[in-house]
Amino acid sequence: MNPAIVAPDAFDIIEISAGGQLTTEQRRNLGSVAKMLQHAASNKMFLGDNAHLNPINEYLSSSNQKFRRFFLAACDVHSLEEKFNVDQYSDLVTVTKPVIYISIGEIINTHTLLLDHQDAIAPEHNDPIHELLEDLGEVPTVESLIGENPLPPDDPNKDLMGKTEVSLTLTNKFDVPGEANTEMDAKTLLLNTKRLIVDVIRFQPGETLTEILDSTASPEQ
Repeated sequence: MNPAIVAPDAFDIIEISAGGQLTTEQRRNLGSVAKMLQHAASNKMFLGDNAHLNPINEYLSSSNQKFRRFFLAACDVHSLEEKFNVDQYSDLVTVTKPVIYISIGEIINTHTLLLDHQDAIAPEHNDPIHELLEDLGEVPTVESLIGENPLPPDDPNKDLMGKTEVSLTLTNKFDVPGEANTEMDAKTLLLNTKRLIVDVIRFQPGETLTEILDSTASPEQ
């Protein structure tokens, strides 16, 4: 939220007349508000050079508890399957593969979070996500994903490269058939069978799966 608080005119939160702009004092005050919120959210006290603000520390500490309750409430959401109305068979009837737009930095952050919390995300040992993470390996660097030579940690170009956006077509790793001469494994065969059944169900009426598969196609069909 900080960027929107510090520069509300840039996010269309407030209307600025043509040629008008926030005064230096207004921006400084908004910066102070953003700084207070940042300290309260991270439970960071004013110390050292900011020791003159010590009286505010007690307020920051109590505000941090409000932030914690807010973050917990914000994380209490519906499951992805319920939110987007998808299940394990949705991919079988999707004609076009979904495309997402994501920055290099977001890819690295997501990879890091998945590795750090994989046991909480996928407690079952045979969960496919473990195999995916094993294939991906360690968290990559921005330069390796962009294809550039390594840069010093404090190089400003590093941040710019991290904001590079890419489009990714989502493909099911476990639904890729083998080479033409290789017999497809049982999992691929099962998925292909499900896809064929789903195709039939979409057009053939019937109360049960057996009835649908056993019914004879009409001349029109």
